[in-house]
Amino acid sequence: MGNEPDSLRLISGVGAKGPACFLLQAAGKRLLLDLGEGPPPGMLPDLDGIGPLDALILTHGHKDHVGGLSLLGEKLGQPPVYATTSVACALPMNLNVRPLPSGGDTDVLGIAVTTGRNGHAPGGVWLHFSVGGGFLYTGDWSAESILYAYDPPAKPAATALVDCSYGGYDKPIAACWIELKPFVERGPLLLPVPANGRGPEIALEIFRRGFTEIFVDEAMRDALGRFATTDRHSLRVGAAEDIARLTAAAKPIDAARPRGVMLAASADGSSGATARLLAQWQHTAEPAIVFTGYLTPGTPAERLVKSGRGQFVRWNVHPRLSDVVVLARAIKPQTVIPAFCDRAQLALLADKLAPVRVTMERTVGL
Repeated sequence: MGNEPDSLRLISGVGAKGPACFLLQAAGKRLLLDLGEGPPPGMLPDLDGIGPLDALILTHGHKDHVGGLSLLGEKLGQPPVYATTSVACALPMNLNVRPLPSGGDTDVLGIAVTTGRNGHAPGGVWLHFSVGGGFLYTGDWSAESILYAYDPPAKPAATALVDCSYGGYDKPIAACWIELKPFVERGPLLLPVPANGRGPEIALEIFRRGFTEIFVDEAMRDALGRFATTDRHSLRVGAAEDIARLTAAAKPIDAARPRGVMLAASADGSSGATARLLAQWQHTAEPAIVFTGYLTPGTPAERLVKSGRGQFVRWNVHPRLSDVVVLARAIKPQTVIPAFCDRAQLALLADKLAPVRVTMERTVGL
């Protein structure tokens, strides 16, 4: 890299929904921030010309942030991979994994890095780098989760790459429950969910509301169990006891007898128990089928919602517009790069974050 100025290259994940992948060039090092796949399935970042890396840093374990690990090798070399314990447990064994704290200060190849829990997923963190007046990469984050702890970034950051997945959307998570509640009360209900994300959170909300007829697949059962061990540090204060009670109360899904609230992976219906259940129930009147996350084009989720067999009720797992504004006021950036949203949201975000510079340029100086 020589004496090139510090910069951030937006390889994928800005300007349109796509896999997270960003190249931070700073202090003579080349650090790749996340390496995802999709949505849609099979969509990978274009890494032509990137060259060997000094390190890969992962914010959390969702596919759109880690699903592109197969790209490591000939083009990118075999750099060390930094990840929290929760995320590292699910990574391929052949990687050179180095520990990343869930919260606190650390060092990545001579660069001071601060992390904090992101309120989005087990082991998920945001990253603050002590370069260029401070650089914050939030990864995915949520300030509203009832399950996952969120540590608000506090260090000033001249440049911030911020999850703005929801654009101008600003409904609180309480409104999400109001929309979901009638489906829960009416039952039977199938909720296709990611087991390592909003699945356990929605199950916890339903359980705390007094609904005990909760059924889960093996992926959800495993995810709930990990909150007693490797994922415990990701929990909000007070959630551990309720999760333990929920885990004990949840029963296996009986495909021959749909009843209560059933939570199964995957979220888009393309794999896992959800795919098998949808094949059986997509042409029947019951159970109700409600999708709560991004409807990836070309997936069963999109197809069933378009046909009317499925319904969509968002469950907040990304920041609302007001959350993004609060974050910007706290870290006082000069430049914000909105990630994971369409370019059409740029003007709105620029207006709401003014006088901060808001850009989606392919390369941003730090």
